Amino acid sequence: MYQSGSVNGARNVLLSAVRSHGSALDYSLLGSIEFQQEHLAEAGKYLERALALDPGLPGTRLTLARLINLQGNTEGALALLLEAKKRRPDDPGVLYAVGALCLQMDLIKDANANLAKAVQLEPDNPQARYSLASARIADHDLPSAIQIYEGLLKADPANPQFSYALGTTYFLANQNDRAKTWLEKSVALAPEQVESYYYLGLIAQQESDVTKSIELFTTVVSRQPDHWRAHVALGMAYRSDGRLPDAKRELEKAVEADPASQKAHYQLGLVLTSLKETERARAELATASRLRAESDDKVKWELAPANSRKEN
Repeated sequence: MYQSGSVNGARNVLLSAVRSHGSALDYSLLGSIEFQQEHLAEAGKYLERALALDPGLPGTRLTLARLINLQGNTEGALALLLEAKKRRPDDPGVLYAVGALCLQMDLIKDANANLAKAVQLEPDNPQARYSLASARIADHDLPSAIQIYEGLLKADPANPQFSYALGTTYFLANQNDRAKTWLEKSVALAPEQVESYYYLGLIAQQESDVTKSIELFTTVVSRQPDHWRAHVALGMAYRSDGRLPDAKRELEKAVEADPASQKAHYQLGLVLTSLKETERARAELATASRLRAESDDKVKWELAPANSRKEN
């Protein structure tokens, strides 16, 4: 009944059902529809009610986890997914959801374990394989990631995202010739893919081809003006080419796009020093030093034993 009519029609039917003491399935379906329509508060209410009526209802816990993750509650989402995994330990969809969220939370070991099992149980799922490759990269296992991406491209050679992913992984592995091949293929398949131009620009920069790198980074910032990393790279390229006013302009845009970028402030400070703008240069370099110190302090706190941590 719910599949034959429109979404709004199904929603109206389900609303009538829940007003008349509907079942857990009614609440779950209604919650899913509200979630698809981005009515998150209503969706959460119906999904929670569905779980209260039937804690084992398949799919409901996953949808609710996705919802509260979108709301920024990653720990709560993970708790829901781990409960779903406890109930369905060999469900590839559940394992994929757990692994993907662990990857988002930088729980790399758990991400790899769950995603690997999801792929083992459902080897033809490209989404799970793609996420597993990302987890392998996070674990510094580039050869495994390359192997996964190559397998994905064998099955879907015209997928620009797969070409981009393989190209960037070859770049990380310092295999620039292969990286260029796949990044250029990604551009050919999807010219709007700005990240491919960005990595091609980094390769040109490494190869000391300043003119080419400027061309590529300019393409990125013209299509995505808030791409602060490209503004930094373009500013550095202009600086190496002796075009200091242009370098200053791009690095100021980088700082505007991401005021917390230590690299952007540092590079801007160097350019301002060369331009004899001493006061501003000192201010930018001081900001870069402060951001660097804050970053170091955060890493030290995260690495400290739990019993040695103290809140200020």
